Amino acid sequence: MEKDLYQKLVERKKKGEKLEWNNISKEELEELFEKHTDNMIADLYDVSKSQVKSKREKWNIKLINYTLKKFFSEDFNKKLFENLNQSSKERLLNKDNIDTISIALTHYLFRNGPVEDMHSEGKLSQEDMKTLNKFMVNRIAGLLQIINKEEWLKIELLLDYYNTYFR
Repeated sequence: MEKDLYQKLVERKKKGEKLEWNNISKEELEELFEKHTDNMIADLYDVSKSQVKSKREKWNIKLINYTLKKFFSEDFNKKLFENLNQSSKERLLNKDNIDTISIALTHYLFRNGPVEDMHSEGKLSQEDMKTLNKFMVNRIAGLLQIINKEEWLKIELLLDYYNTYFR
């Protein structure tokens, strides 16, 4: 098994080499910090923990970066991700959430865009906006209910119909 950078530097230090803190590269500090604490890095270079922290902050090397990198990496525990993903699906497709999701999707897909601009420019009245919003929320809720019931044939037929007649 190949030694990581930290192990290599420890061996160099044991052989009497003075590791120069001013010569460390951003890439080296990132690699060290990914697996080792600021204290360990400080001891290795004979500097203070605050010097390590200061240089990390200067180069935007943060623990959250490595946490996210690990979470989204190929090596991440795929079973854990599958479980989290499945529980998200179950929470989202709970029939009690359909109204909330429909409203949020209406804002995302429809309301917060050109329609809102048209409304603010007086091209659509408040009554028009209520009608349009209600229509969109109901349509999206209907789709979510079909998805929740896993009635994929209905979605395919709907898509075929609109693709054939409104293209």
